[in-house]
Amino acid sequence: MNSTQDPDGLLELILDRCIQICGVESGSLMLIDEKSGVLDVVTSRGMNQQVLRDTKLKIGQGITGLAASTGKAKLINDVSKDPDYIQVKEDIKSELVAPMIVEDGIIGIISLDSNRLQAFTAEMLEIVSVLANQAGQVFKNLQTIRNLEQKTKIQATLIEISKVVTTTLDLNEIFEGIMVTIDKSLRLEKGSIVLYNKEDGLLKIVAASGLSPEEVEKGTYQPGEGITGKVFETGEPMIIESVANHPDFLNRVGYLSHFKHDPHNVSLLCAPILSEQNILGVVNAFIVQNKHTDLKSYLDFLQVVASITSQSIKIQNLVEEAKKEISRENIQLKRELKNKYKFGTLIGKATAMEKMFEKIQLVADSRASVLITGESGTGKEMIANAIHYNSARSENPFIKINCAAIPENLLESELFGHKKGSFTGAVSDKKGKFELADTGSIFLDEIGEMDLNLQSKLLRVLQEREIEAVGSTKAKKVDVRIIAATNAELEQLVAEKKFRADLFYRLNVVKINTPALRERTEDIPLLISHFLDKYAKENNKNIKGISREASRLLLKYRWPGNVRELENVIERAVVLSQDELLTEDDFSDLVFSVDQHAETNPEIASVTHVEIPANAEALDLTSGKLTPGQLDNLDGKAMEIVVNEVESRLIQYAMKKFRYTKTRVAKYLGINRNTLDKKIKELNIEY
Repeated sequence: MNSTQDPDGLLELILDRCIQICGVESGSLMLIDEKSGVLDVVTSRGMNQQVLRDTKLKIGQGITGLAASTGKAKLINDVSKDPDYIQVKEDIKSELVAPMIVEDGIIGIISLDSNRLQAFTAEMLEIVSVLANQAGQVFKNLQTIRNLEQKTKIQATLIEISKVVTTTLDLNEIFEGIMVTIDKSLRLEKGSIVLYNKEDGLLKIVAASGLSPEEVEKGTYQPGEGITGKVFETGEPMIIESVANHPDFLNRVGYLSHFKHDPHNVSLLCAPILSEQNILGVVNAFIVQNKHTDLKSYLDFLQVVASITSQSIKIQNLVEEAKKEISRENIQLKRELKNKYKFGTLIGKATAMEKMFEKIQLVADSRASVLITGESGTGKEMIANAIHYNSARSENPFIKINCAAIPENLLESELFGHKKGSFTGAVSDKKGKFELADTGSIFLDEIGEMDLNLQSKLLRVLQEREIEAVGSTKAKKVDVRIIAATNAELEQLVAEKKFRADLFYRLNVVKINTPALRERTEDIPLLISHFLDKYAKENNKNIKGISREASRLLLKYRWPGNVRELENVIERAVVLSQDELLTEDDFSDLVFSVDQHAETNPEIASVTHVEIPANAEALDLTSGKLTPGQLDNLDGKAMEIVVNEVESRLIQYAMKKFRYTKTRVAKYLGINRNTLDKKIKELNIEY
């Protein structure tokens, strides 16, 4: 029983062993079909297959049916003397039936037949009964494992589909990507996305899996026509267990020709594409099922795909509407915005930033949930601000909450509010953040840190648009646009069961990734100028700018803390500076990091020595001796070249020793700071 992980294979094995143990000629194994109340033959030996298909024993009918209803095994060594026996094979004279019982429930029957009288013994009945019960438990466990594997595969497929949706705004690419992913990941045989075209009043296939262009062209339906038309008309999902036998299946595209092996075993799943009060179309998929295929799980999956499709269409419609409404004035404003390298409080001219600004502009006025990802310090909260304040909700509340900063036992109350007396310390009613954000937006920072139980309640808010305060039994409707942010990999958390997959799909309608500062170094000078001006005004400092050396230092630094770290560094330098110009001395804390990086990246910091005449012998100043040939070649420039070389090497040595802090270097050399700067320039020393 433990030699296979295939439930169907296990049933074959059980029947073969039972026949072998009892030494009989034929037998069958049947599972109870609770929906129709009959015994369904799963596998048999020595029996006419057509007869078995035509004979559907009801529960309680015949010897086998009685065993299925009572749970009692039975041995009959002369079937002619048993009034309950129903003949399915002429030469059967003895029969043994044993129920498969799991947790006091009967799931099937093992029936063994012989053309001999007195073919069975009481010992055989006992052995087969024990074997049937053990086999039933193993079979049930394998079914559970198979269902879990199916759900895991569905979950992984949905993650792949969400990635497809967030990589493009082109509807055709999204539709094709969804169908390719379904076909590749779940091995659904055929499928299509059918949308309603208002202009001609027809349903048409817009994307399909496993169909030729000619077949796709045939996929046109009137509302209410066929199964697809009925799902569109009613807005209700459907499971058709056998499309070949269903009177409403039109087969207009020619689907059944693709299932020549067994068209009667092909099921059709259909889910409507809903958008608020409207029905946009239908997503359907065909699947060749076995006896244990969980069609309901596949339909649930298809409904999520339909929801994702609906969101994609909605965003595309919003984009198209926005394009139509753009006037010449708006185009000019966009150009000015680009020239200033700004979007609200966001600053940047890098390509990645311009693309991000465009995406924010496109999604700002929609109701779609937005997930902002990126490293810490990249400005995720500022992007959330930009989305809200560039939307139609800009005049309404914008509530922010850090999910990682509030203990789990208090976060639910903070989000949804509580009633007086609902827990210790609840001395009065309190409104939650969602209620305060009604008609506006809410920003959930560090969403990946939220407790799993609380995630399920947040999912209800997204699905039902209603909240329920702690201690309350009455739900309240809210109209809130959710913007979430995280620096964690939510896909990984979903795979590790630390984040709900269904919540991830709901949040990840539009994904915006914030680039790290090291990936957009061309923005650093803009940011330096912005922060310098900001903190000089705040601290009443007359700081006019930053030296070239200090600017080069800031460009070389890797900025692991991104824009937030740059802002803090500029603020500290402004506060502590006593000069009108910030120099590298004001950023001494960064020098060591830059130096360490330069040692592993020699191209970043190089030193150019004083030029020596081409025909001169190499100077060996470390020995303190010069050869006559060397001195002869320095005719007229001996003092200048030798002194310059010594000074150059000495300054280089000191700069490295004191990590390029010029104040310490000047002190070590016994010269003032201005003299040091002059020497570095004259000797063409780079660092």
